[in-house]
Amino acid sequence: MVSSAREDEVACNGGSETTPLLSDSQPLESTARDSWKSELWLLSQYSVPLIATYLLQYSYSVITTFVAGHLGADELAAASIGMTTMNIVGFATIEGMATALDTLCAQAYGSGNLTGVGLHVQKMLLLMGLAIIPIGAIWVYSPWLLSLFVRQEHLAVMAGSFLRVSLVGLPGYASFEAGKRFLQAQGDFKGAMIAILLCAPVNALLSWFLAFKWGMGLDGAALGVALSNNLRPLFLLFYIMLPIGKWSHQCWGGFSRDAFANWGPMVRLSVAGFAVNLGEWAAVEIVTFSTSYLSTNHLAAQSILMTISIVSWHIPFSLSVAISTRIGHLIGAGLLPTARRAAVLYAVVTALVGTVDGFIIFALRNQLPQFFSEDKAVYDLASKTILTVGVFQIIDAIICCTNGLLRGLGRQSVAAWVVFAVNYLGAVPLAIWLELGSPAWELNGVWIGLGCGMVLIATIEGLYMKALRWQDCVASVKLREGL
Repeated sequence: MVSSAREDEVACNGGSETTPLLSDSQPLESTARDSWKSELWLLSQYSVPLIATYLLQYSYSVITTFVAGHLGADELAAASIGMTTMNIVGFATIEGMATALDTLCAQAYGSGNLTGVGLHVQKMLLLMGLAIIPIGAIWVYSPWLLSLFVRQEHLAVMAGSFLRVSLVGLPGYASFEAGKRFLQAQGDFKGAMIAILLCAPVNALLSWFLAFKWGMGLDGAALGVALSNNLRPLFLLFYIMLPIGKWSHQCWGGFSRDAFANWGPMVRLSVAGFAVNLGEWAAVEIVTFSTSYLSTNHLAAQSILMTISIVSWHIPFSLSVAISTRIGHLIGAGLLPTARRAAVLYAVVTALVGTVDGFIIFALRNQLPQFFSEDKAVYDLASKTILTVGVFQIIDAIICCTNGLLRGLGRQSVAAWVVFAVNYLGAVPLAIWLELGSPAWELNGVWIGLGCGMVLIATIEGLYMKALRWQDCVASVKLREGL
């Protein structure tokens, strides 16, 4: 195993938070002598481009919601159902699988196995290609499937058509998620940001043009997003091939037959990552479906609240990606004291970020809903629930931190079991009862019920990491990477 002697060696050679592990453009190694300030600075270097990347990426959904809201209440409700289904049966799978690379690529790079980074990405692309087949089949038959769950049949048909059109962009979405991890593991968080920055205005223009000018309505908004999703991996590939990204080629050993072998660790972490996402996303989306039993206006208002909440969530989630990358590097290098110290700092930072997010949402409680809908009944319902949504952001940010730490440690499976047990045995039933049952708290009940479950999840995950022997995680990396 990598011992503390490595930390001493780095310190003797003048190493610090600003000492590259392998080269000037790659992730940084730290020692026990480094300060909290240095760790915070490194986190900010990782996080700022990540926040921009994920907010720009989610802007696609925001634009879709914006377009749908200005088409009408039915279109907004149908878009909510379509994007809900897309998240549960599609994006939760793809993004959950991609989180395996947050562990595998970061740990491989931290351990010095450079070409292992590219090999893990190749395996993931193949695995995602297989996963897209059943996802696509469900999206194709979604008009019929959704009619089994949605009371308003016309909304189910509209949402199903939305999903069918969106299928065009699924391969591009998956390729981008895998490709950006290739760069992120090496400490480059700007490549994905540049690619998506170029595509974001294209998406906005296409969605508006196809929906309104070509008269395609909601399907036009879906097609605009799908075409833009396919552009993103192409721009990312150009970035890697051009001189600006040429340094990353050291982690690409070429296409290899080894990509078809030893899928065990990749599959296990992918399933665990998918289970975490499904456990979290589906819980929220199930209760979103339940709001259709109140009224179409309640469903539309919940769509607005979900959009606001997810925009806010992308900030601590971006931090969590930086956290998992940083912890993965440190675990791969065997720098346990630094990893433990960093974990404490990250918990404090994410809690503060969640508090600020919640305060901003509450301060803009009257303005934000009106941005998404011109229907007074819809934005009145949303504004009355904003306080609960604001408090929810604090809990959500803490969950982002604990999940990010577990990914860095390679312990996603623990998060999966905890999330599923708490959400489906407690949080979801509680939320629906508070919403539709005798308390009749409607939308406030949805957010309070889910928030109670997330408090329990954060507590359990925190206690687990405190009891965990982190040295076992180092041993797992050495065994997997053949060191």
